[in-house]
Amino acid sequence: MSTDTQSALKRFSENCMLVSIRVGVAGQTYTSSRASNDAAMVNNANIDRIKTSVLKFTNADLKPCRKERDDAKALLNAVTVPWNSDGERIVQVKTYQNIKSRLRNHRAKFFDYRDEFIRNYSTLVDSAREELTYLFDENRFPNPDVVSGQFSFDIKTDVITDPEDIRITGTVELIEEVREEMQQRQVRTLNDSKQDFLDRLIDRLKKTYGSVSNLHEKKEAGEDTKFFDSAITGVVTLCETLSDINITKDPELEDFGNQLEQTFGNLDITMIKESPTVREEVLETTGSILEALENYKPTTFKA
Repeated sequence: MSTDTQSALKRFSENCMLVSIRVGVAGQTYTSSRASNDAAMVNNANIDRIKTSVLKFTNADLKPCRKERDDAKALLNAVTVPWNSDGERIVQVKTYQNIKSRLRNHRAKFFDYRDEFIRNYSTLVDSAREELTYLFDENRFPNPDVVSGQFSFDIKTDVITDPEDIRITGTVELIEEVREEMQQRQVRTLNDSKQDFLDRLIDRLKKTYGSVSNLHEKKEAGEDTKFFDSAITGVVTLCETLSDINITKDPELEDFGNQLEQTFGNLDITMIKESPTVREEVLETTGSILEALENYKPTTFKA
C-alpha cells in the first residue's frame, strides 16, 4: 500500500466518524380481510391474490412526526457520504459538531409531536371507527402506551477504526487478514466518496441547465413559463456543503466547488428571468463545467 493511501486512511479514522438515524413511527395501516373479500367480490377475483389495507390514521395525523424525521435525514444526508447500505453515513467530526444540535432539535420536536399524537389518540380511534364503519377492527388499535412505544428516534454514532490499530486477539494470519479487509473496504469507500461528490454536482447542474435552457427557449418563443428560484439556489446550497462531503480533501474536487460558487454565488435570479444575455452566459458556463465534470476521472487510492 502506498504512503499516500496509508496517510489517507489515517486521516480518515481521525477526522471522520459514522452517524445514522433510525426512526420508527406508529403503523398507519392494517390488512382487512373484510375489505379484501369485498374487493374480490366486486372484481370477481381470487381472494387468495388480494390483500387490501385500510388506514388506521390519516397522513395528516402522522405528518408532523414524519416531517421531523425527513428533515433530520435530509440535513444529515446533505453533509455526509454513504458508509454502507444500512443507513450509516460518514461525516467529518467538525461537521457533526456543527449539526448535532440541529439533529437533536429535530428529535426533540419529533417526540413533542408524538406526545401530541398520543394525547389525541382516543379521538383518532373514534374517527377511524366512524369513518371505517364495518371495516374497523378494535384489535388493531392497542392502548396508548403501546402505540407510544412504536415511536422512536435514535441518533447513533460510531468511530472508524484505523486498520493499523485493530485490537483483537488471534493468530498473526487472522489479524493480517482482518486488517487487509478493512483497508480494502476503506479505500473503496474513499474512492466512492469522490464519485459521490461528482455525482451530486452533475445531477444538480443538469437540473439547473435544463431549467434555464427551458426558460430561455420559452422566452425566445414569446411563451410564458414557470422558473423556480431553486434552479439557482439549489446550486448555492450544494456549494455550502461541498467542503463537508469532500472527506478526502481532494484539491481538484475543491476547485470544481470553487468554480460553481464563483458562477452561481452572486447571480441575480431576476436578471436570469429577464435578460437573454445573462441566460446565455449562464448556459455557456454551466455547460462548460458540466462537461468538465462528466469527463473528469478522480485520482483513486490504491489498496
